Amino acid sequence: MLSLIGHRALVAGAGTSGMAMARALKVIGAKVLVVNDSTIPESSLKVLESLNIEFMLTADFSMHNDTFDAVYASQGWKLEHSLFVAAELQGIPVVGEVDLAWRINTSKTNPSLWFGITGTNGKTTTTEMLNSIFLAAGMNSVACGNVGFSLIDAVMDKSNYTHLAVELASFQTTRIREAQFWGSAILNLAEDHLDWHKDFTDYAASKFNLFNYSKNSIINADDEKVTSFADKIDDLKSFTLNTPSKGQLGVVEDLLVDRAFIPNSEAEAIEIATLNDLKNAAPHTVSNALAAGALARSASISSESIAAGLRNFEPGMHRISIVMERDGVTWINDSKATNPHAAGAALKSFQRVIWIAGGLAKGATMDDLVKMNHDRIRVALLIGQDRELIANSLDKYAPETIIERIDGLTGKEVMHNAVNRAKQICEAGDVVLLAPACASMDQFENYAERGQIFTELVLRLG
Repeated sequence: MLSLIGHRALVAGAGTSGMAMARALKVIGAKVLVVNDSTIPESSLKVLESLNIEFMLTADFSMHNDTFDAVYASQGWKLEHSLFVAAELQGIPVVGEVDLAWRINTSKTNPSLWFGITGTNGKTTTTEMLNSIFLAAGMNSVACGNVGFSLIDAVMDKSNYTHLAVELASFQTTRIREAQFWGSAILNLAEDHLDWHKDFTDYAASKFNLFNYSKNSIINADDEKVTSFADKIDDLKSFTLNTPSKGQLGVVEDLLVDRAFIPNSEAEAIEIATLNDLKNAAPHTVSNALAAGALARSASISSESIAAGLRNFEPGMHRISIVMERDGVTWINDSKATNPHAAGAALKSFQRVIWIAGGLAKGATMDDLVKMNHDRIRVALLIGQDRELIANSLDKYAPETIIERIDGLTGKEVMHNAVNRAKQICEAGDVVLLAPACASMDQFENYAERGQIFTELVLRLG
């Protein structure tokens, strides 16, 4: 295991990412100081105090005279943050979460193979699908990264995983300079986190940076934005919902087939699964399964294990999850639809929708989402800070949609009022869909809390 005895580490951030780095650095011998731009959460304070780790506000750190051997950057902290600029001017390296995890990984006797999944939507599903495939193949694997179990915690775990299925946000891929992935996939690209990135090109470039550190690079051939950024990259493999060409995975009738990873074989294509192996065969689900299958095939996982893993896979909470069906009305929780692209996948799945939407748009626009789904949205119940963005798009492109703004003193009260209003106006054949197209932090702790509150309130109606 990596030893950093005497190493002076400054960790920027006291959220999930920062706390994982602080714990790991402390365990492997570093002297750690944690700084945070805002008040440190109570849960983090308890951990820091229990580990005897120093902490302070970033503003107070400007008066600090100590020097450090490295600064460790939490995801979400912008590259141009003054703390990092000052460190780099002094020649102090700034290390991202992924690279720190890689250093720990490579110091182990048996380092794990890494498989990265990024894109705007479908990352968690694909990551968990891939892990299910690895488990079906008998691998000691885990899903980690942005799925709740941090990458740092995964490499520090005593389980000594052989394979890691790693979900990566653009905040993480931006900072990769050392880590090496056996295979990586970009699922799709749409406007997201434009409040953090300079523009969409910068956002896309952060995703594609992952391929600079991947042995096998895989893209979604059906996503025009992905392919437009991929035209200068050599030796790409891809997946498609259409009949695959050589170098692709795709669909032939009801079969998922591989024409990309067939070395030294006379076969032109290999069946890896069927549509019946999936819990549902919605286009986005099939696309995610093909991406997971491609990554598995890059590691020579058998077709039998891929099919078994897809059959075993159970979709996670808060992603197009049926909460209740009663009196001809279906209530759907898709709180994980935190951007327009994800909300679009949900809206396309239904014909007549009472849509609960709104929150923090993160710089995204709503026009394309509404234009593509205007005939599906019967009523829009709008919540949150940026709800007028959605209202304006509905006014322009869905004038037939009824728009109501839902208020309340707290996030829970807002959701209570939205659910009750939906109950009052719903009719047989309606789908009441929570697919906010926005992040949740203006009114809720995270998308999971938003979805959980919605679910609890709907179940009380029954």
